[in-house]
Amino acid sequence: MIPFPCRYEWKPVKPLKLDAAPGVTLDLIDLPLPMDGYHDFFGIWLVQDDPGKRNTLVDVGPSSTVPGLLEELKNRGISRLDLILLSHIHLDHSGGLAGLLKAFPSARVAVHPGGKRHLADPERLWESSLEVIPEMALAYGKPSPVDESVFLADSNEIHGISYEDTPGHAPHHRSYLYRTGAGTVLFAGEAASTYSRLEQILQEPGNERYLLRPASPPRFYIDTALNSIEKLKTLNASIMCYAHFGYTREARRMLQEAGDQILLWKDIFREYMAGEGFTRPGQADMDALLTFVLERDPWLSDFSSLPEDIRSREMEFMASSAAGFLEAVLTERT
Repeated sequence: MIPFPCRYEWKPVKPLKLDAAPGVTLDLIDLPLPMDGYHDFFGIWLVQDDPGKRNTLVDVGPSSTVPGLLEELKNRGISRLDLILLSHIHLDHSGGLAGLLKAFPSARVAVHPGGKRHLADPERLWESSLEVIPEMALAYGKPSPVDESVFLADSNEIHGISYEDTPGHAPHHRSYLYRTGAGTVLFAGEAASTYSRLEQILQEPGNERYLLRPASPPRFYIDTALNSIEKLKTLNASIMCYAHFGYTREARRMLQEAGDQILLWKDIFREYMAGEGFTRPGQADMDALLTFVLERDPWLSDFSSLPEDIRSREMEFMASSAAGFLEAVLTERT
């Protein structure tokens, strides 16, 4: 049972679909939850590759949204799914895998080897999620086990698709490169932070402004995340797709900005800790810390313009990002 009814009425925006190359389309599927602000958030990417005769899904969303995902695929005329690429195994990215495979049993799954055992036997993943994010875990739904036969061998070449291990947000995080005749599409998951385009959220065509937020839940490793971003910058992708939420055709610039923001947060958190004089995460006033960050981060300067429901959602995730970052900065000092 989902614990939070949605108090705000929202209208889905026009579907986001773009051509990556002749015969290759990228289709962003939104999977809303009946909770405040949980729309324009779960970015599931469908790649329809006519020349390659292949349909690929990048991430699958939580277990509770499987019926909505199946309906969206049906609306797009998808009767066959060949590949599923999982960026990582957090419940909002992989929880719906078993339910999706019931509808598409011939699909095969690419995932970091460290994540396979948790998908085949998700009990530990579920218990950990209940401990760390109890209310959200219930909203996402309990994942069901999948048969290990669905997993692809850990090869770095899957018919024009390769991957880069990009830990930071999660130790088992992978980003995928989908090569087309017109360039490479990078599915960065959360390795490139989270991205909110105001044109999409506010339904204002032509609004080029955006917000960027580090995806830094506990435990977060700053240098590891920065190294992953540097790795992605060398790939010269023509399009970068975010898991949360949207895409950019300026991949290198946005990767640079993601790294710059992480470095800025490092300075902001050090300044805050020096001013407050605390040495342990539990000593921090999280509301005051978030206010301190919002006042100093230019990538979050449009935060107040977000609709009330999305702003509330983002404050929850800001708190998670701040907790992970706080722990990381404090660990560096010890």
